[in-house]
Amino acid sequence: MPVSLLTAPQDWPPENEAFPIREIDIRVTEEDPVGLQRFDAEVAENWKREKAANPHLFNGRLVALNQVNLCDGAVRATGQLVPYAYHLWWRCQDEKPRTFHSFGMPVIRSADGAIIAIRMSSITANAGKVYCASGSLEEDDIVDGRIDLDANMAREVAEETGLALDDMEPEPDYFCAWCGQIVMFYRFFQSSLDAAGLMERVRDHMRRDREGEIDAVLAITGDNRDDFDYAHSMPPVLDLVFGTRGRG
Repeated sequence: MPVSLLTAPQDWPPENEAFPIREIDIRVTEEDPVGLQRFDAEVAENWKREKAANPHLFNGRLVALNQVNLCDGAVRATGQLVPYAYHLWWRCQDEKPRTFHSFGMPVIRSADGAIIAIRMSSITANAGKVYCASGSLEEDDIVDGRIDLDANMAREVAEETGLALDDMEPEPDYFCAWCGQIVMFYRFFQSSLDAAGLMERVRDHMRRDREGEIDAVLAITGDNRDDFDYAHSMPPVLDLVFGTRGRG
């Protein structure tokens, strides 16, 4: 039987603990089945404040999940397109509407065993946070009504770091973790380059990139894993790689 994260979170694995999944199926509609339009005025007012504080923000369209089920090792979800302004407003609410923020995170591992991460710059909504290059599920990730998660991962990594996931060896397994009303999907990619080589490629991209979304590239190891200001998406990854459930 499907287990809903919306109505039965106690029947999911614990929060902030990554677990393997065999399939991810996210269907997206243009419709508004949960009535988010009722918040339009509040969202618009908050966007004015956000934009005034950070003129670099762009109000594109992303996918908010409105139902997430776990069934026989598969995550099946439905979502709807919302403006980025909705997400910025949503994350500020103490009592949030019943939607989930979601994204895919490709975890790049160097030949010498480090996780390659980035630190977001001051012009972004996540300034100063450290995590593996990734981004929200967006309108461009929808293919025939479903999210193409691998395409999302490849695009975000290329945009933010200049690295190509096609040059790396993907691991077959996907993982999922959740935290409150955030659902995170992970896949590991093994590079043949060591950490120094990967970071130099990212720094070269940073020198040429006009967007300026990141201000540092970092190699995370078991020795320095506690040294950074992580986004909420990173603890499950760190536990998988370096913790008691470590991957090698």
